[in-house]
Amino acid sequence: MELPLTTSDATPEFVTRALRMGGVIDSATSVTEVEHDTIGVGVGIVGQLARLQLRYEGVARGAPGTVILKLPSQFPENRAVADHFNFYEREGRFYQQLSEKLPLRAPACYWNYIDVTSNSFGLLLEDLGDRTMISQVTGVDHVRAAQSLRALGNLHGAWWASPALDSLDWMPRLDDPINLAAGQQYRDAWPLCAERIGDELPAGAIMLAERLQSVFENLMQTSVDDAPMTVCHGDFRADNLMFDDRASDEQDRVAVLDWQISYRGPAIADVANFLCQSLTVGERRAHEHDLVRAWYDSVTEAHGDELSGYTFDLAWDQYRRSTLVTTVYPVTAVGAMDPANDRGRELLLAMATRSFTAAIDLDAGEFLG
Repeated sequence: MELPLTTSDATPEFVTRALRMGGVIDSATSVTEVEHDTIGVGVGIVGQLARLQLRYEGVARGAPGTVILKLPSQFPENRAVADHFNFYEREGRFYQQLSEKLPLRAPACYWNYIDVTSNSFGLLLEDLGDRTMISQVTGVDHVRAAQSLRALGNLHGAWWASPALDSLDWMPRLDDPINLAAGQQYRDAWPLCAERIGDELPAGAIMLAERLQSVFENLMQTSVDDAPMTVCHGDFRADNLMFDDRASDEQDRVAVLDWQISYRGPAIADVANFLCQSLTVGERRAHEHDLVRAWYDSVTEAHGDELSGYTFDLAWDQYRRSTLVTTVYPVTAVGAMDPANDRGRELLLAMATRSFTAAIDLDAGEFLG
């Protein structure tokens, strides 16, 4: 199947074929009109997103009126990073094999195109646009943060040390070479990152980043050795969350998007990413200990038993250490990717300053030896 290069190239014929492949409509039904609304510019760094409003010919009972089309990035530098880490296939396999088995809300998938040979990928997803989104640049408050971490704890607890994790061989472990390669990405991107935003980072950030680079892989390996495995989202942050306070089922109140970076690893990394990148510095400082505790309790409840050998004190130390790793995404994005627009640049600067500030606040440098 020939995919459009950009979301704006999606024609009625293409969407018809895709929905028929996904079993959403049959041969007696066709899409006759498509209206495009580009979304997510400056939010999704390694993908293209558009809301497509559809009109049909024939019986379209149950067919969606709008869908979200997701395609690989058209920025060469962004696409290169995504291809290196296999982000597009990871998300396709997630919707193919895992999304319907999770104890949290993810968008329904209407079409899922995975062609590894031609390196072509595409998704048509449920439009959750009527939900509430909170700008990550603005930051979520501690109430929304607690709600989000309960949803995350449900995910982590359900897969905590599960033997079934071994069957997810398409989802790399945190210590697999594909993920450890982030260390070299960090080292390659850091000089340009420092040139672009070094003056805006908190005092001590440059020294910390330069110390971290040389031991990044060892830090990742240690984090895997110290905690049980579970399914991790990998990019759990405000721009990937959508809230619906009207939902009767609590598990439906937080929908989680963008599973490109999902992996098997220690759960606390997801918690650190969220708290260090989606809360303002002041909000994190005021509430992070209580929020990490609330996440820990939700994991225990979802797991259905005590987390043998994994105490809260250990989780807290791992949280502190994980703040170091939260710096890798913004550093790589600032130094090696195109942020697309001013909002993207503002987002990456916020992520970088918040992550480095958290690591400095929590004296995470002591874990570097």
